[in-house]
Amino acid sequence: MNAIENENIIDTISADTIEVGDQIIIDGDPIEVTYVGETDDLDEIIVKGFSHETGDRETYSLFADDYYDVWSL
Repeated sequence: MNAIENENIIDTISADTIEVGDQIIIDGDPIEVTYVGETDDLDEIIVKGFSHETGDRETYSLFADDYYDVWSL
């Protein structure tokens, strides 16, 4: 799992509770969240953040009811 090992997983949260500053894993990509927004679809959450996998800012469209691991260094 790239730079984040399983022992660095500290919690699991639903997408609708993600906040700016959270460190989450999306599809194996450790992300430091810099933006959380909603769309016209109440089931969709937009998350932007710094990717530790690509080294760039990434944007993800997430289902509000899906769960994601929270990590810490």
